[in-house]
Amino acid sequence: MAQASQLSAPVHGLSEGARVILDVAKRLFAQKGFDAVSINQIAQQAGVSKANVFHHFTSKDDLYLAVLKAACEETVGSLAEAYSTGNVAEDLWTFFSSQLAAMLKNHASAKLILREIMESKDEREQTLAEHVFAEYFSRLVSMVSEGQTQGLLRKEFDPALLAYLMLGANVFFFENHKVTAHLAEGGFARIPDRYSHDVFQLLLQGALADF
Repeated sequence: MAQASQLSAPVHGLSEGARVILDVAKRLFAQKGFDAVSINQIAQQAGVSKANVFHHFTSKDDLYLAVLKAACEETVGSLAEAYSTGNVAEDLWTFFSSQLAAMLKNHASAKLILREIMESKDEREQTLAEHVFAEYFSRLVSMVSEGQTQGLLRKEFDPALLAYLMLGANVFFFENHKVTAHLAEGGFARIPDRYSHDVFQLLLQGALADF
């Protein structure tokens, strides 16, 4: 995958022509995977020349990284807008519920990201972490840390761990809710809003009764 010095402009800064190419590439990569899609296929379906694709993106790896960034923006929920009210509990809840809703709404983008996480080759893992996920994960960790600073959350745990658990809870629901909904005990999986509310309360308050 392309190194940081070779990366294209941030997804939000793309021109209209580059955006068309990106949208076509995202659809094809989501359908077929990275190895099965060629630049020729992308150019043909985008209605541009192969040279035009390389005018906007330095390589196939560079284009794929831009696709993953765009997919991440579509599925990260309120963090994509740097949402902040000053109320940490409210901000964490807004993120947690909006991220699950965004994943369910942008199913192809979510599946693309999860497949890359599961199947990423060793040489791409660091690039994926640093240039696709790092900004949003750090922002979420900072929100948890602020909650600890304000005394809303206990200070003895790693804030990155709670952030990781929040993301993991949403990913697991996305991957399994259709099957879980058929279980006798799986009523929570049939109502995403209810799931978000109950899991958020469990993560922040814990399951151990006061005594």
